[in-house]
Amino acid sequence: MSAYTTIPDWDTFATHLHTGLAYTDATLKRTRYTYNIFLREFCGTEGCVENRIEEGIEQISNAYKAEKISKDKLLRLRRVAFRLLQLIRYEKITWDRIPLYGKKHGTESNETILASFVFSERRGHNHAESIIRRDENIIRQYILFAESRDFNIIDAGAHEIISFLAYMRTRRPAGLQSTASALKHFYLYLVENENSNPNVFLAIKVWNTPHTRVYGVFTKEEKQELLDATDSALDTGKRDKAVLMLAIDCGLRSSDICNLKLADIDWRNASINIIQKKTGNQVNVPFSKETGNAIADYILNVRGDSELPYVFLKKSYFDSPMTSSLLCCRLKKLMEKAGIEHPASDKINMHTFRRSLGTALIDSGESVEMVAQILGHKDKEATKKYISISEKMLRACPLSMPEIKRKDGES
Repeated sequence: MSAYTTIPDWDTFATHLHTGLAYTDATLKRTRYTYNIFLREFCGTEGCVENRIEEGIEQISNAYKAEKISKDKLLRLRRVAFRLLQLIRYEKITWDRIPLYGKKHGTESNETILASFVFSERRGHNHAESIIRRDENIIRQYILFAESRDFNIIDAGAHEIISFLAYMRTRRPAGLQSTASALKHFYLYLVENENSNPNVFLAIKVWNTPHTRVYGVFTKEEKQELLDATDSALDTGKRDKAVLMLAIDCGLRSSDICNLKLADIDWRNASINIIQKKTGNQVNVPFSKETGNAIADYILNVRGDSELPYVFLKKSYFDSPMTSSLLCCRLKKLMEKAGIEHPASDKINMHTFRRSLGTALIDSGESVEMVAQILGHKDKEATKKYISISEKMLRACPLSMPEIKRKDGES
């Protein structure tokens, strides 16, 4: 029986976080902020302590569905709630995986295999973090598919693999290459660690997809409207402007903007030198005088004397670095303020600035090789995706039409 009949106080919770998870003072300071929000806004006041926390987790999910909190806040609150449950139930806190509250997941044995696969990928640094997360999501879909059709993923053969690929072809036809890649990574792990049949690789292939998705870009006018929507009188406005100008000017991924450090900026040569988080490639990207001024204005007048090395920090969460989800939330608000609308099929987010830069460079006459170098692509094939949304190059594609004559002989 648990020794806790009430919610553990902060000092007790913090002590276990420090001893069990090695939380630093800075991390504890940020966690205390989330702990207080959870108790004040989401944790119930009646019933046993475990039920109160579980009801709080449900309230967090409801708040996220109602768009009252961001995904970043959702994850932070869930993390605190789960750690509290650990402490109450087991009187200690460990690095056990946080349950996928509100999401479908496989049986405990299959989820254990998936967790081991993901851990192995991270430990071996086999792929970028974004690829590992993609593989985890796809393999979970595969696990749910296998359980619905009552076959074992370890003993699966060619027929089961082909069935899953056919199923994914109906759901995500443009993502079959990613699906095949994830299956290949997963079964490389299973063959080595779970004695799966290596013949399964004969069935893992990429089928021709019926189409390639083409996403939207920002026009020159829309970029300016977004910049005009930032409020230079506010601290967050100065930060938003610096982020937008950096994204527009340099085409950095949101993960690289969040991970940008003060030491990465070469003010003398007006350039940024980073190792891309997704690819691991080192790139040196120049920025304009206007972008440099916006970044300097934010650093000197807003950022403050934080001990963190990152350039862009959150305003209200105890000096923590920005996250990609928060950048997308800020972009959404600025688009609403500027009156910019795009159909959902355009998939507008922070990456749209990167696509817009690639398209603009191609429209200006730059070669694919040069654009690949500027964007830091490992393979120029990745850069060719930007050609498909280049209006100038599309106009050059149509074939001339022969003159059509009417039946009476007139043109």
